[in-house]
Amino acid sequence: MSSNPSEQTCYFCRVSRGEADPFIFENRSFVGIFDTHPVNPGHALMIPRRHVESVFHLLETEQADYFDAIRGVKTAIERTDLKDLYLNMLGREDLKDRPKDHIETVLKLDFLGNKPDAYTVGNNDGREAGRSIDHLHIILLPRYRGDVEDPKGGIRNVIPSRANYPRR
Repeated sequence: MSSNPSEQTCYFCRVSRGEADPFIFENRSFVGIFDTHPVNPGHALMIPRRHVESVFHLLETEQADYFDAIRGVKTAIERTDLKDLYLNMLGREDLKDRPKDHIETVLKLDFLGNKPDAYTVGNNDGREAGRSIDHLHIILLPRYRGDVEDPKGGIRNVIPSRANYPRR
């Protein structure tokens, strides 16, 4: 166990030590898990094993493992029976005290059984970017045709008033 108090209490450090949320992928630098508050079917996270806050602070070896982890988590998403996953999450003892509304909503989506049509990959690198846990976690969010009315602009829409730009 780490001697750093923030690492001892950090949720994602607990995850990376195998103390919470089952792994769907692991390599020497990252672990992958399904998000227990999914936005879309297959919503997953890549978490560095080392307590690090920013993608800009990854070591060279971690940078080398980054894309391997993205590919590995994507493969795990596409090989998983997501309906079964979320039904099991509803009954997981370790999740009994957490809200289940996200899981229940995902279970009702028409495209739950479909293969993702695309992916949004990113992270909220800093509190001002929306990060809520000060341990880097990369989001792999499967996207499905029709999951939003107009996906044009993607991540740019995080600041809606400045997202649109003229196209030629």
